[in-house]
Amino acid sequence: MGVTLEGQRKESVWVSMRRQRARRALVKKIMIRPKKNLEASRRPCRAIHKRVKTLKELVPNTKSSEGLDGLFRQTADYILALEMKVRVMQTMVQVLTETDCM
Repeated sequence: MGVTLEGQRKESVWVSMRRQRARRALVKKIMIRPKKNLEASRRPCRAIHKRVKTLKELVPNTKSSEGLDGLFRQTADYILALEMKVRVMQTMVQVLTETDCM
């Protein structure tokens, strides 16, 4: 692996080949149109509804009247609150272990 003038490493041949293969597969997936029968068109809709229902069960105090946009906003707020709780707990552990050692 060589180094370019900007200081960034060059990709190995295998990594670039893997990326190209993934791009081709994605293009192929996009280009192939699904069959136009009713059952195939309902399947993704059911999967989405199932995932939305699961998300509503995971996030506390969700209001069903706000729609998907509100659900996603509440989910983002909940994730931020959980991250803050984790930071507070990590800080508490750090402080408590420092005082125990002294």
